[in-house]
Amino acid sequence: MDQINILEMERTRLRLTCRHLAGGGQTHLADEFDAIAAWLREYGDHGSGRDLVPGVQPEVYGKGALVEDFEAEVAALFGLPAARFMPSGCMAQPIALRIWSERARNATTAFHPTSHLQLHEELSYRELHGLSAHLIGDASRPTTAADVIAAIGPGGAANETGLASLLVELPAREIGGQLPTWEEMVELSELCRDQGIRLHLDGARVWQAAPAYGRSLSEIASLFDSVYVSFYKDVGALPGAMLLGPRDFIDEAAIWQRRQGGTMYTAVANIVSARMHLADCLEHMPLLVERARQVAALFSLHERACVMPDPPQTSMFHLRLEGEEDELLEARDRVAREMGIWLFGNLKQIEGQTAMRTELSMGASSLTLSDDELAAAIALLL
Repeated sequence: MDQINILEMERTRLRLTCRHLAGGGQTHLADEFDAIAAWLREYGDHGSGRDLVPGVQPEVYGKGALVEDFEAEVAALFGLPAARFMPSGCMAQPIALRIWSERARNATTAFHPTSHLQLHEELSYRELHGLSAHLIGDASRPTTAADVIAAIGPGGAANETGLASLLVELPAREIGGQLPTWEEMVELSELCRDQGIRLHLDGARVWQAAPAYGRSLSEIASLFDSVYVSFYKDVGALPGAMLLGPRDFIDEAAIWQRRQGGTMYTAVANIVSARMHLADCLEHMPLLVERARQVAALFSLHERACVMPDPPQTSMFHLRLEGEEDELLEARDRVAREMGIWLFGNLKQIEGQTAMRTELSMGASSLTLSDDELAAAIALLL
């Protein structure tokens, strides 16, 4: 066995046995399915022939109390009329933009240069749905009303066609979880409504935005025409997403979900997983937003570390570390061996600099580490 494989095996062992700073920590792959099975057994036995509690009747092709009750629960949480459980945001969001475009008879949408739709989805909005997109605003900061005015005003890129819709991500992952100010978000919403531009929320991590703004999820959603949320990001459930909006919009989205093969025979495990974890996510998120700020402050004590944004606005942030990749990974491994703490995962090279970047998103595991031991671990790393 060569040295590279030995090193990777050792790193896998450390990652699986250490306490983690970011995320929910390591668990056995079977644990989630054991919990799902226990939940189902507690609320009804599908094979016994007994009367079942409505919440656990089988869900088939997106229908049944199990999923419909959950959709109604999440819709009420966001103060919106209807919701639809879908396999992923990669399916849900282009569907939303297509519906708004078809209603406006305008195939033009817009979003931030770092949007997931542009960077990570093989341009499905264009290839599957025939949409064109303007990338608006500065890639290093959130989208603002001024960016929309620049795009649709005289000389703007979208001046001739206008925009059917605008997608805004709250918080924006690729720029360290940044948010526009609440006042900026209200201004953007009012502008879009005045201009007839449908505003869609990429709310994959919107659970972080509510405590960061000090606003309810329904207050945030009231600024948008449609909303997408994820259940595996932050919530920690199995893969799954939900699209929310007006009833006729959701009914139309369900048809597109079926057309794309997204209406599986059953998604019981994914739905139950989301139902089990959502309440805990909502309860702990204010603590995690505060924890991100505490952790960032500990890193900022060292000259070789830089937090972006500083201080963090949500429960995640980006960390810039001076040094070569191999050096920093070896230092991370040393901390893991000596202190049993896994500080971060992958590193990305910052172009033109002898420095690396990583993302730290606080989960329940961050709350198990004391400030003293974390400070010692960071000191050992750097």
